[in-house]
Amino acid sequence: MHCYLFFLLFPLVLLADLLAGVGKADLTPPPGIPSAGYRNRKGAGMAGTHDPLLAIALVLDNGKQPIAFCSVDHLGFTYEMAQEVAARVKKSEGLAACELFIGSSHTHSGGGAFLNIPIVGEMLAGRFDPEITEMYVQRTAEAIVDAWENRVPAKAGIGYGTASGMARYRASWPPGQIPLNGLSLIKVETAEGAPLAALFNFALHPTVLSADNLLFSADFVGFARNALADRIGRNVQPLYFNGAQGDIDPDLARFKRLGFTACEEIGTALAQAAFRIWNSTAASDKLDIAVLKLPYAFEPKPNPQGLRLPVEEYKSEMGLLVLNRNHAFLAIPGELSTVYDRRFKELGKKLGYAQVSILGLTNDAHGYIILPDSWRRKTFESNLSFGGESYGEETEQRALFLLERLGSVP
Repeated sequence: MHCYLFFLLFPLVLLADLLAGVGKADLTPPPGIPSAGYRNRKGAGMAGTHDPLLAIALVLDNGKQPIAFCSVDHLGFTYEMAQEVAARVKKSEGLAACELFIGSSHTHSGGGAFLNIPIVGEMLAGRFDPEITEMYVQRTAEAIVDAWENRVPAKAGIGYGTASGMARYRASWPPGQIPLNGLSLIKVETAEGAPLAALFNFALHPTVLSADNLLFSADFVGFARNALADRIGRNVQPLYFNGAQGDIDPDLARFKRLGFTACEEIGTALAQAAFRIWNSTAASDKLDIAVLKLPYAFEPKPNPQGLRLPVEEYKSEMGLLVLNRNHAFLAIPGELSTVYDRRFKELGKKLGYAQVSILGLTNDAHGYIILPDSWRRKTFESNLSFGGESYGEETEQRALFLLERLGSVP
């Protein structure tokens, strides 16, 4: 009986126009390991766990170009970590051509001990621990491979909406910016129409929890995932990708309380906005997938305060994913200013895209990407901006190249 079912189902998978699968792994370090993101924690070990830190993967395979999204509850995987995950994943059968997008949520209550960089690494993430770093890498790879092995015939759709009242612009320059409130969503269902995955993309720093919190947590992200699953159905797997949140903080003054209560309020509001998009988005078993990656290297420059990454050359990459030939997702290897987000969206419209969405801190997380004038004025963000005064403009030129290149593909 079991063999009969196997041979009955196997051809259906082979003949499907679109396959999709999800996978998940726990990235939570043991108590005593430091968190990352707040310098005034001074590398102290965390006391325990409030909610688990997860690697959640979604694989989409149209038979021509497989792709994998993996959302990690983490301050920011380095390029070396992301590349190592990709190398391990691509060794699995069928995954050699898979393009990976590993997006760090940027929670400041996630696991630390992963930055093997003198001074800067210990300042941001506590003392480096190779075993903990290996755990982050290996379990992320396992989540992606599990997603591939869990593929079923599926349908997907892309939708857009807004999530207002959660964000505030925090930077001192340029003044008077209004945070963009756009929310993008990739809806994935089984071929029968059962919810499978919901990838929601929104720009907001997961810093609702302050440095006083000593419990590992995904911040508002975990609450948003749970609230979205409650609304769509418990069989769905939500994934969060951050956006251009370099100068965007939670507007805690709008919410009643702080701490985990505020995390729940913000997460619930974000989930409600995503649910509205889910309900209004149609899904199809046809999905065109185009990917272009742009590896590059730069010489780290001293920031305006004189701090420099102690390496001669830093390697990274930008990427562009275009779905159905007009939904563009720019993978940015750091924390992009909302000013550039607005520029990229305007540029995308001129090039004929329905929307340009920013996948922030994806496949790398090497600091803030800000305007030259912001860098010169020594804004808060310039403290962790290591590409030099013109790095933001260089990033814009790379984005233009990617958008024009894939925009010209018939």
